[in-house]
Amino acid sequence: MKSTLWAFCLMAVLALPALAAASVVINEMELNPPEGGINWVEIYNTGNESVDISGWTATINDGGWIGKFPPVPAGSIIAPKGFYVFNGPSGWTHQNGGFATLYSETGEKMDETPYREDTLGNDFTWGRHPDGFGKGLDSAWGLGYATKGRPNVR
Repeated sequence: MKSTLWAFCLMAVLALPALAAASVVINEMELNPPEGGINWVEIYNTGNESVDISGWTATINDGGWIGKFPPVPAGSIIAPKGFYVFNGPSGWTHQNGGFATLYSETGEKMDETPYREDTLGNDFTWGRHPDGFGKGLDSAWGLGYATKGRPNVR
């Protein structure tokens, strides 16, 4: 009985980081920046626990092109209700739309956005409204003024 209880407690403790990691979602994305700008993907921690995002990465995919962002540096923690931004290199060229995908350090897909078009080439981006709302809901996304690394506004 004691060994079964101990094993259950150990499994519960090991599962806690995975539950906290599930609270991190893609929150905003720049798919067609203004002249001289860069593509970027913002993630947001909807949870009440800090999450170690070391080694996480993101991609933008337009259907024929995939841009992969560099992994998050070791020791990076995203605070509860906090943000982290993946910045792409200048010079990425692709269609004026796409979708973003977020991957954990082990390559597990953590979140993926719906496909969105952005033909304007300005400071408007696609984001969740309110922040972190509606994982898996197409209707959670709206076009608004870029708020990179800050709460989204309409």
